[in-house]
Amino acid sequence: MVKAAARSCGLGAPIEGRPAPAGAIDAVDDALTRAPASALLRWDPGLGLHRAASHPTAQIVDHALATLAAGAADLLTGPDAARLTACGSIPCNRYLLRHGRRHWCSVRCGDRARAARACARRNRTGR
Repeated sequence: MVKAAARSCGLGAPIEGRPAPAGAIDAVDDALTRAPASALLRWDPGLGLHRAASHPTAQIVDHALATLAAGAADLLTGPDAARLTACGSIPCNRYLLRHGRRHWCSVRCGDRARAARACARRNRTGR
């Protein structure tokens, strides 16, 4: 279910060579525009004129979503976008930046995939 959600949000689209769903792009753009991108100008008697990020308590979730959306947008459009791939372990729903021969998001997923291959070999030769 999570892998389906990741694909429906558009993360898997560039990996699979298909366009991102319009709704996914709209959702990321909406999150990006909910929080100010620049520090605002403020006046404080002790500090004088200074710049500070606007983080009202009512917008904490919006700021967190904007930060996550900015990271996702940077990843999908940046120089490492071509290295983005899905984890090679069958039940896993994560993505990783391919590095060398790496196919799994973690050692745990790699161990699980190797164990499954070994079990399949034993079952084939044991019959």
